[in-house]
Amino acid sequence: MMLYFWIILIVSVASLIKGITGFGFALVALPPLLIWYSPKEIIPVLILCNLFASLVIVLQKKDRKLVNKKFQSLIFFGAIFTLVGVLTLKYISENILITIMSIFFILLSILSLLGIRYTIKLSDWSYRIAGMFLGFLTGSISISGPPLALFLHSANVDKEEFREIFSWFSIVTAFIALVGYGVLGLLTVATFKMGFLFLPILYLGSFIGKRLNHCISPFLFKNISVFITLLSSLFLLLK
Repeated sequence: MMLYFWIILIVSVASLIKGITGFGFALVALPPLLIWYSPKEIIPVLILCNLFASLVIVLQKKDRKLVNKKFQSLIFFGAIFTLVGVLTLKYISENILITIMSIFFILLSILSLLGIRYTIKLSDWSYRIAGMFLGFLTGSISISGPPLALFLHSANVDKEEFREIFSWFSIVTAFIALVGYGVLGLLTVATFKMGFLFLPILYLGSFIGKRLNHCISPFLFKNISVFITLLSSLFLLLK
């Protein structure tokens, strides 16, 4: 019973953060869940959950268009390279990937929290290359949040755009990843059972998170998202 209590608590916190920021579900949920599950067991479940939570966010009413053509390009290339990441998960060590990416994300997060500027000029190809990199991470370790968060801050999007772009990216790449997992035999009945068990928690967290999003200042929003990136990357590295 205690095992289910902790799992539900982890998913609840991750869902609330996802609802507030548009990202962070896998970032928050994956490190502690790796205590009980292997990456190949839990990553497809988190992808499925992230897909549902993102759908809840994008179906909510919007006052304006939040995803421009440059970010549509990022999402498109992200979808293509998600399949490359899925193949990577199947054939090479996910632990090596997680270690390398965790160190990289920690360094970028610390630079951001210290106020050190590393913004680069973003050309059209910058969005495409970012999409390729992010899609690869989504397919391989289910975590594209840290670099996408830092990229969006560099692009100076507001918090509504931030949340919407993240959600659309998650929907497209999660769908592609699930298809890839199915083809490679990484999806099981247990995957769907666990995913559907979490649906009510995911919906509630996304719904409440949207309300809390409107109460947070842009400055606080940015620092929260970077802090989540830093903390989760530390957990991944230590795990």
